Amino acid sequence: MISDVVMSPGEREVARARLALATEAAGTGLWDWDLRTDVLVWDDRSIAMFGLTDQTLTGLVGDIDRGIHPDDRPLVREALQEAIDQGGRLDAEFRVVWPDGTVRLVAALGRVLRDDAGRPVRMVGTNTDVTDAREAAHQQYADAQRMAGLIGVAGALGRAETVAGALAVVTRHASAALGTTGVILCLADDDRSPIRTVVDASLDEDTLARVDRLPRDHPLPMVDSAVTGRSHFVPDLDTVERDFPGAAELWRRSGVRAGCSVPLRSTSRVIGSLAIGQRTDRWWRPADREFIGALASLTAQTLTRIASTESAREALGAVARMSETLQRSLLTAPPEPDHLHVVTRYLPAAADAQIGGDWYDAFLGPDGATHLVIGDVTGHDREAAATMGALRNLLRGITWATGGTPAEGLTTLDRAITGLDVGTLATVLTARVEQADDDHALGRRTLRWSNAGHPPPLLVDEQGQVRLLEGRDLLLGVDHSVTRHDRTVVMAPGSTLLLYTDGLVERRGEDLDAGTARLVATVGRLVQAGLPLEDLCDRVLADLPARPEDDVALIALRAHPEDRPRPDEAGPAVVPDGFADVAG
Repeated sequence: MISDVVMSPGEREVARARLALATEAAGTGLWDWDLRTDVLVWDDRSIAMFGLTDQTLTGLVGDIDRGIHPDDRPLVREALQEAIDQGGRLDAEFRVVWPDGTVRLVAALGRVLRDDAGRPVRMVGTNTDVTDAREAAHQQYADAQRMAGLIGVAGALGRAETVAGALAVVTRHASAALGTTGVILCLADDDRSPIRTVVDASLDEDTLARVDRLPRDHPLPMVDSAVTGRSHFVPDLDTVERDFPGAAELWRRSGVRAGCSVPLRSTSRVIGSLAIGQRTDRWWRPADREFIGALASLTAQTLTRIASTESAREALGAVARMSETLQRSLLTAPPEPDHLHVVTRYLPAAADAQIGGDWYDAFLGPDGATHLVIGDVTGHDREAAATMGALRNLLRGITWATGGTPAEGLTTLDRAITGLDVGTLATVLTARVEQADDDHALGRRTLRWSNAGHPPPLLVDEQGQVRLLEGRDLLLGVDHSVTRHDRTVVMAPGSTLLLYTDGLVERRGEDLDAGTARLVATVGRLVQAGLPLEDLCDRVLADLPARPEDDVALIALRAHPEDRPRPDEAGPAVVPDGFADVAG
């Protein structure tokens, strides 16, 4: 039965105003279709989504066909008829074509209303332009896939025996991943010699001769990166000419309109730079910069290995350092929003060739919540380290694309391991620090976590009372259909959270429970003594051998009370661009 809630005229006006504000804020359009007369009443926002703002409409439902893509019209009609026949809800997504040829994606939701006799008489609903949201999700997934491709690059660089061979690997992957026109390695042999270049790009003989050996003060971004260690991401010719007068002429000769250069670092110094060119203008996104930085880290360690292969032992050490650099290039500095202080540590295993797949990660999600991840890929070799990088970046992409809970993120990651044939086993614990409005006033937070076979984290209150957060599901890579669970616990002001890999508690010939008990006692004692978080992490690691038998990754978070200033020991709040409102 159709009926209106009894409202006074004033109440109806307030309700309409609230609805208008809500739909405007959400970018949602409204429509109302009379099934008996075919009259369609839709608001200006819906009409604009269909590209029909400047057209004369009949006022009937057939008007929608003017905007819907011809190939999608049958699907929309079928969805509408099914909702009417079954008395259910409409949930359809389809393309619209604007008069200028622009194609957008619209999602329509609707509900059928019936009269007293049960006959369908009206359908009301909403339209939402979801083009940008879908494109953003696809881009996030593409970025994660691109980072996962570094597994193959690490393997190919590990087989490269010459600088030219390494450059060929980098050029091939940069072209496939970024659509680049060429790659140049600038090599700084020492602190005084000119910069020599190794080129894999379509340059004429005169241009090749001009860039063969360059003075250290030459006005080119790639030379500055090789000399100073600065990175440059240049979107167009005007920008390069402004920042490096005279460089635009060489770029034009080379067919380059945009480019970037990032330093190549060995363990002790800047050994050169990696320069990449584009034939079109390009705005370098943060995801591009992260990818190129990781590619440069792999390249630098490959060049170091090639330059130091005097003995089999040196070669083995260089291969291990390359894998360790892949790990360290992805173990980025954590954000520190508001009154949260985050500290990370990574300690490699004793055997140089036995680089493993331990990792940590900390980042802000799309809603501004702080995410913490700790994981361990099985194995101790370059493949384990590269797989670690792939899983780390896939999980980041999944979190940003879906905004799901920790359990939902691990479920999707497990399916990706199977679907992408990664062929690995891994333990991963992912956690999210949340704070509702009413919790903010009390200074408390909620920790939501999901554990795929990883050692349990420690939660410590200000008095040093330690709680092991038990509850684990199956590790990743075994059965992607298994059900995963979210668990929650309240974090009181002053709480400390510690996530770690098993290398922290394992000892040869010792029971794992004994190592965990020792860690619980140590952390409780240090918190009770009032140790700052940085010192606490250092003291925990000090109990280990200088080079332990297994890698150790550690991430700690302290939720400082919000009714006091952020303490000096936590340093300043640090968040990425776009999250200033959570910086505190």
